[in-house]
Amino acid sequence: MTVMHTTLWSATSTFGLNTAAGMAHKAWRDYERFKAARTTGDRIDAALNCAITLWHMSEWVWAGIAAHDRHSMAVAAILGVSGRPMEKDDVVKWALRECPSLAVCQSICNGTKHVISDRTVTTEMIAPDVSERPKGDQLVADAIVVSGDETRKMGGVLMDAIIFWGHQLTSEGAMR
Repeated sequence: MTVMHTTLWSATSTFGLNTAAGMAHKAWRDYERFKAARTTGDRIDAALNCAITLWHMSEWVWAGIAAHDRHSMAVAAILGVSGRPMEKDDVVKWALRECPSLAVCQSICNGTKHVISDRTVTTEMIAPDVSERPKGDQLVADAIVVSGDETRKMGGVLMDAIIFWGHQLTSEGAMR
């Protein structure tokens, strides 16, 4: 499959990012900014941008499927669809099933757009131990995600989703 590499000519207002693969690379750059943040505000911005991009990857993949072959039996099988035409929501359900970290990205994305989220995910910024601060550097808080009884570092959530989409860009992924 070449869904992730399909050029979407309708993506004219995205500064030249016109493939799902291009958006996956943008997510990686946002993740690198998250890791390298020198202020808590920069870390927050990068985490939000990365989560939003990773969540919207399903939209880009769906657009690639629609442009490439919406009636492909092979793609339908990957998504778990049989006996009916594929729909955009099939990509969303598949992505959430295959990569649960995307549910966190979805919650963050919807929370930033709609002010509230329908999921039970909360985010926090936790200041690191002052003794861990290198001399002369300012403290940069860690981003923490709480979902149900599980607490995770945001960097791990983002990396899980990046790895998931990255596998779809390579011969390791079903959507390749």
